[in-house]
Amino acid sequence: MKKQLLVTAMAVGISLCGFAQTKGTNALSFGVNSTKSKSSVNNYEIESKNNNFTLGYGYFFKDNDKIGLDLTYGLNKFNSGNTPNQEQKSYGGNLSYQHYFPLVKTLFAYAGGKAAYTYSKNKNLYEGAPPQSSSFTSNQYAVGAYGGITWFVSKRFALETSLLSADITYSKTEQNEINANNLFTKNEYTSFNLSSQGFINNLGFKIYVLF
Repeated sequence: MKKQLLVTAMAVGISLCGFAQTKGTNALSFGVNSTKSKSSVNNYEIESKNNNFTLGYGYFFKDNDKIGLDLTYGLNKFNSGNTPNQEQKSYGGNLSYQHYFPLVKTLFAYAGGKAAYTYSKNKNLYEGAPPQSSSFTSNQYAVGAYGGITWFVSKRFALETSLLSADITYSKTEQNEINANNLFTKNEYTSFNLSSQGFINNLGFKIYVLF
């Protein structure tokens, strides 16, 4: 009887130490980031609303190695009395790979890479007559490396923070504008950037449901 209890206790202990990063584990994540600000300058009221949503799925194809897919949506609005009202919508997704390194018990460091795509559209609406408008559409492609810390809180939940990243991005933007004389103008821009972010300015969080 004692031997059976000892074997059972050992099995439970092993499962508690390794359940979160073992082969076959699924990880579902959902994130919401919403901010709103309002101020007044020279009798003009300025209001800004930002909403960003993320839905992700990951799979541990072997111990401590996970592949994942994230879908993102963002809606940002900026209203001011002396400038055109602005609205930007963005849609995107990324494929990622992460390898986890054990630190202390259920606390892990991770490093990985990702490939991402984002489509965004920005509209500027000028109030008054004659009507004027301008719009921007952008396609952005990125590949990068990143790392951070993950705490597997329990068998079903984990909390992850991103601390470091380096990205290579290419974007193409198209601008369409109708001015006060009803003249249509079209411009195209391309850009290529290499950027890195450090411990403080790239702090982000994600919550996982594991099953």
